Formats: sequence, structure tokens, C-alpha cells
Amino acid sequence: MIKILQYSEINFDKYKSCIENCVQNSDFARRNFLDIVTDNNFFLLSYNGYDSVMPVHYKLKFGFRFIFMPRLCQQLGVFSKKDDPEINELFYEFLNENFLVANYTFNGDNNFTNQKAKKTSYLIKKNIYETVKKNYSVNRRRNVRISEALSNDIVFRNEKSNDAEAFFTDNVKGLKNKGDVEAFFRIFQNLFKQKIGHLNILEFKNEIQSFVYLYEGKNNYYLSLFVNNFPIINPNFPSIMVDYCLKNFIEFKNFDFVGSDIENIAKFNLRFGAVKYQYSIITNSNFTLLKKLLTGYKIISNFAP
Repeated sequence: MIKILQYSEINFDKYKSCIENCVQNSDFARRNFLDIVTDNNFFLLSYNGYDSVMPVHYKLKFGFRFIFMPRLCQQLGVFSKKDDPEINELFYEFLNENFLVANYTFNGDNNFTNQKAKKTSYLIKKNIYETVKKNYSVNRRRNVRISEALSNDIVFRNEKSNDAEAFFTDNVKGLKNKGDVEAFFRIFQNLFKQKIGHLNILEFKNEIQSFVYLYEGKNNYYLSLFVNNFPIINPNFPSIMVDYCLKNFIEFKNFDFVGSDIENIAKFNLRFGAVKYQYSIITNSNFTLLKKLLTGYKIISNFAP
């Protein structure tokens, strides 16, 4: 039977033991990461004690908990010593049938008995940098070459500064309003303060052109934030930025581009020699969520904060 544990009820020692000994990739399930990206707004679904656990983030709207993936968190899902498709299916159905799920993503190591909707990400496996670079497309190898004309004006740095915040605010895409931008940057600041990852900045002629935050997991680095100057001065700067990052760590850890299904972004990732993989998702339309809300699912009303 699946049990709901609110944040205050979670035994975090047992939770930590579970995710540290699970067979799935649990990088995004680490408590120090989740506490920051969810602002402690998550609960736990557990099966047979802490044999299998699934963290779930929520947002309060109209007095109800709507399920969303946290910002900067690509995958969560079920974590256990053995990946069991039947148990995973129970978690999937329990969440989707009993909660207002706007979107939730399982991890790429979760298998199911029934076909699920999928999202795609792109991974470069660790190897000697020179070997990894040989897998770049011909055009990508040309793109990352820093010509003599550029070399005198390009500087890489890894410290946060006021100009970095201004650059992020002016150039970040996909956020609805200033409040969302500020919330997003605040999460980044807290992760950076806790040293959960690394910041990389490309400057050209003393002006920031690319801003990259890499979340560091046990075996992988993740491209959590990638903000480029608009309008872009040189179309090769994003490629040069990624190549610079890979030089620093790809011999020791894998690199996950964290998406995407958008064609141009997918092509950008693939030209670095990345291999795509998929992970299962739950998404529901606003109409479906409204219908569930009006139906008055018992567990939703009983689980109100």
C-alpha cells in the first residue's frame, strides 16, 4: 500500500538511505537540492515503509495542492533497490488518479508495465576530452575553435557578480513575469551558496555573452541554466561555452543537456555527439484538472494543507 508522508512526517535518515542505495539515478532527489528548489514544499509517497519512495513537489492554488515539477529539477520518480515496473505503475496511477497533477516526470531508470508519454534528454558519457570531441559533428568542431581574433577578447570566469544577475534578468527566456525571474534567480543563488554545482561565464570584450549553471550529481553534470546574450554577438559563443565546460569535467562525469524536444535545441545537443534517452511523464490539461477538482476527489480534500 502506498502511504502519503507530509514533509514534517518524513524520516530523512531512512529517505537518505533509500536514495543512496537505489538503482535509479537519484541526483535530483537529494534532500539538499530538493529543499532549495521546492522551498520545502514537497511530500513523499512511500511503499512498504521506505523500500520505495517518490518525492512530489506541489504549489498551493485556491487552497489545493497542484503537482508541478520544481524549477531546475528535470526528473524525480520512484527510487528503490530494485526497479519494479509493477510497483512503479502503482505509484504512477496513485499520483495521477488522486492528485491534481499538472506535470510530473519520472527518471529514465523507471520502467512501467504500460506505455507512457515520454520526454527526451541528451547525454554525453564520460571519456577523455579529446575522444569526446572527435564525436562532435564537423561543423561543431569548427564552431568551438577559438580563432586568434577572438582569443584576446574572450574570458571565462566562475564567480557570481552583480553584472551576472543583471545579465540573467535581461536575457532569460520562458518566464512569464519579473516575479518568476526573481524566484528563479533566487533558487540559483541558494544552490550556488550551498556549492551544489558550478557557475561558468563567457565574457567577450568585458561583457557577458553566456551564463551556465551546472548542477553536479553523483555521476553526472546537468545543464540546469543556459542563458545567452540577445541579440547574440557571435553565433559560436554557446558552442564555445559548452565545449569549455566539457573540457573541465567530461573525463570524470557524464554530461546531461537536460532536454529538449524542441528541434533546434535537440540538434544543438546532438552535434556534440550526445545520445538521446527518454523518461516517462504525467501531464494533464487545465480542463482535466478542473474536472478533477469539481469531482472532489476525497484524497485531495483530506490532504489539504
